[in-house]
This record gives sequence, structure tokens and C-alpha cells, in this order.
Amino acid sequence: MSVNGRRPFIEMVEVAQSELVREAASNQEDKYKGFINQVYLNELPSLLPEDYIKKEAFITLLAEYTTGTVTVGSATSGFIGASTSWTSGHTDFLMKVDGYNRIYRITYSTDTLLTFQSSLTWIGSSGTGKSYTLFQDKYQLPSDFAYMIADDPEDPCVVSRYLTGSQLFLEPYDNDEFERNFNGIVGDIWAYTVKWISETPYIFVLSAPSAGDILRYWYIPQLTTLTEYTTGTATFTTGTAVVFAGGALLTGNVDTSANTYYIRNDADGTGSASKWGKITVSSATVLTLSSAWGYSSGTGQTYTISEISKWPARFDDAILYKTALIADPDNAQLKKWEALYQEAIGIDKTVDNKRKNFRSFKEFFGQRGK
Repeated sequence: MSVNGRRPFIEMVEVAQSELVREAASNQEDKYKGFINQVYLNELPSLLPEDYIKKEAFITLLAEYTTGTVTVGSATSGFIGASTSWTSGHTDFLMKVDGYNRIYRITYSTDTLLTFQSSLTWIGSSGTGKSYTLFQDKYQLPSDFAYMIADDPEDPCVVSRYLTGSQLFLEPYDNDEFERNFNGIVGDIWAYTVKWISETPYIFVLSAPSAGDILRYWYIPQLTTLTEYTTGTATFTTGTAVVFAGGALLTGNVDTSANTYYIRNDADGTGSASKWGKITVSSATVLTLSSAWGYSSGTGQTYTISEISKWPARFDDAILYKTALIADPDNAQLKKWEALYQEAIGIDKTVDNKRKNFRSFKEFFGQRGK
């Protein structure tokens, strides 16, 4: 049974196995879970526009810091500050000392001591009371970041900031191009690249900002395996939006900040009493429904928590039909599943073509009326 036009993951598994393919064996559920995820993670991304799952995000850029002076010395492993107020927020910044060529990436130690990363030491001559610039060109991206949406170097449209009230888009660089253009200058930013360091994504900007600013950008999130969660039991109360999950450890297993989940008041979804409700996680054992539970109360019930696909709702059926196509044990209905799948995917192309034709229609008659 779909809910609010969506089919939670385990609902798709049960429909594909029991209603479409009609494979009765109870030990085959894991196979269908695998097929559903195969289509979700691999098939649809190769066919559908990335705009459907893109996310908007923001980064607060940090201003340069130049207060006080520094002392540097041959073979030392850091900067000693005078009249400085460095904080832990300055970790991973770059440091450039006036009169010297090399730029060091540093780690905060105290408000008057910054140490060099990568076990480097100072290779220039010693100096005291030197002015400096501490600046940041590197910012960590979200934990679900997969990649930036496609950007055009000739017409950038992905990463932007505001300048005199207008949106200014940064030029996309690949990593090599970024390195060739890096110059340690602090000022107005105009280009960016994305680098993965120890499996963590970062955005790097040119030039580093002299003042605080905000970057807006669009990215594609990582599509992770769709899951269900059934540990322990749950208590449902008519007219109440709170669900208590006894014996569960929801935090760490159900992340409603990144995914959308529903809870069902049974394990197998059979019968008219089986109902779904959208949830958020309040604590390790407490869930909050999006609206008060409107069905029968129950204590110590088995339950199912299941997430939904990040693709638009109309592609839930496409996932189902492709799964049936893959799973059909005797290939008896391959043509049927293929036709239904192509029809479900084709809806998107049909709608897009109508939009394009409508725009062309408006442009044609708009010009004729001039």
C-alpha cells in the first residue's frame, strides 16, 4: 500500500515479490532488496536528470586574519605570535609571512602558536615582528556529497556569491588547473575546484576571501542503499504523534536528517489494519509522526521503519517494474515488465518534450506578434 503517493522501500520489495513476480518463497526477500537497490543506485542515475535529486547548500567563507606579528626561525616547526588571538577555528588555514615566498598550511596550538602541517619546518631566514596573512581557501563539503552538478566553464552556474546585489558565479577548475593558478593572493574569489582528501570532499577557492562571505552551490548527494529497521517493538497511541520504540537504538540506524522514513505498525504489511506514518527521530527510543496516529492503539507491536527513494514519486513504479524484469524466474513476462518500465521512465521524457514544445510555441507566436 503506497502512502502519500510514495512506496517505502520494504513496500516495494513486498509488491515486487508477492504481487508482480508472485514468488512465494519467504527466504527470497533479500534477493528483492538487492534488486530494488540495484535499480535505485545504478539504473536510474544513468537515465534520469540529476536535477531531480540535486541539493542546495551554503558555505560561510572566513575572513583573513592579520592581527599582530609573528616570529620565524630556521628549522622551527611553527609560528610564534605577538599580540595575536588565534583560535581553534584557524586550524587548516594557510599562512603567508611578508617578505617570504613559501606558504604553510597550519594547525592551531595556542592563541600565540601555530604549527606546520605535514611535518614541515621553516626553511627561510629568521625574523621577528613580521606582518603576515592567515587565510582559508579550503572548506569541507557535506557528508552526503557525491559531486557538484555539471558546470560549464564558459557559462558557470553552480557555485556563486553575491556582488553588489547580483549573483556572481565562480569558474569551475579541475584540480590541475587550480594548482597551476594558485598564487596565495587574498581578495575577491572567482574560481573553485573540488578535491577529495582522505576520502573527505572539500571545495577550494581562488582567491581566498579577504572578508567573510557566503557561497551558494548545488550538488548531487550520495545515493545510499535503501534500508528497513525492525529492532524491538513499538507503542502506537490513537490521537498521539509520539511512538515509543522499546528495545530499539534508532539514533545511528535511522537518520531522518538525511533521508525520509515511514513507520508501519506491523512486520509484513498484510491486512487493513496495516498503516504507514511519516516520522522523525527524537531520541534513541522515541519517534515523532508528522501527524497524530489516526488508527488503533497498540503496545509492544512489531513494526517496520523504511526509507523512501530520493527520486520523485513517479519513479517508484519504474523501480518496481525493473525489479520484476530482473527477478522474473522463468522469463515468462519479460516483455510486459520491459514495456511497463519503459512507459514509467518515458513519462519523464514526454513531460520534458511538452515543456520544450510549449516554450517553442510561446516563442514562435510571441515573435509573430511583434
